[in-house]
Amino acid sequence: MSFQTIVEEIMSTHHSLLKRELPRISAQFETLCIEHPGNEILNEAKQIFTKVRNKVEVHLKDEETVLFPNGIAMERGSATTPTEINQVERLTEMEKEHDSCGNALTGIQNTLRTAVPVSDARDKLLENIQLIQDDFVVHVEKENSRVHPMFLELIGRK
Repeated sequence: MSFQTIVEEIMSTHHSLLKRELPRISAQFETLCIEHPGNEILNEAKQIFTKVRNKVEVHLKDEETVLFPNGIAMERGSATTPTEINQVERLTEMEKEHDSCGNALTGIQNTLRTAVPVSDARDKLLENIQLIQDDFVVHVEKENSRVHPMFLELIGRK
């Protein structure tokens, strides 16, 4: 499978899911905070989620605007877009981000289960975070074990 085919599949499946679900989860956090005013643990979980969301959105942008297009260009033998980021270092950072975001989402889920009373809003939020978590496992495996090694190989050919 070509680099381009893999990254197009990642963007159409996994990135599109994140772009759809992250704002939905933010809105669900808002609703839950309104239902439970003064719940500091819930507010803290919301703040952590906001940081995770921001990190994921920057991560997706870097992939979609720099790394993926440059990998496709290298695969085609075309010129790459100049960038100020060290792409090899960014790949290493991205793998760490994969781990830290997944761990943070698990922590958020555990916090919600223990610090927020059972309600439809809480359960729906947990369900949507789990949707992202389940997809994240497949998404990260594709990037870490297929896309990143292919990208490094393409850089080596330059």
